[in-house]
Amino acid sequence: MPSRPGFRVSGADAEDEADSGIAQLRSEGFYVSFARRRAAPPEKKPGWRPTVLLVDDDADLQKLFRIYLSLEGFHIRSAFNREQIVQGLAQQPRPDLVLLDVQLPDVNGFDVLAKMRLHPLFKSIPVIMLTAQATREAVLKGLRGGADGYITKPFEPDTLVAAIKAVLGLGAPAEQK
Repeated sequence: MPSRPGFRVSGADAEDEADSGIAQLRSEGFYVSFARRRAAPPEKKPGWRPTVLLVDDDADLQKLFRIYLSLEGFHIRSAFNREQIVQGLAQQPRPDLVLLDVQLPDVNGFDVLAKMRLHPLFKSIPVIMLTAQATREAVLKGLRGGADGYITKPFEPDTLVAAIKAVLGLGAPAEQK
């Protein structure tokens, strides 16, 4: 199902998608991965690179993601806490996508997602939750909160790139592994 700005999944759709993700988690033993394609890809100008705001409090993980995603053609900004998230969202150009951890030192990622979906300037920015929380309830919370993707740690870097491209409409939809 395509994602739309401010779109929230509810009811049977969220339940089915969460159950599918949890079944995948059980069968593979380590992660849930889904990504919904955006309704329209961002406008591409010559030299344009998608800007990704990476929100995670693990400095080593941030460094790894920055290198890997940069090599894949993305411009990466980092945020480790609430203040940096606000700065990263407000900085021009605005991010084309946010990778959002749930457990941060001074804020919960689900709360950040909820506030983004209510804010007129940020509600249409796609968000992929990137977290160790792999319970059915956590996946449902992300879906119902308007996440465009949900990937649990640990994961394969190629899975993350495929999800980003799918959500941004830059390639084939990410397949669940």
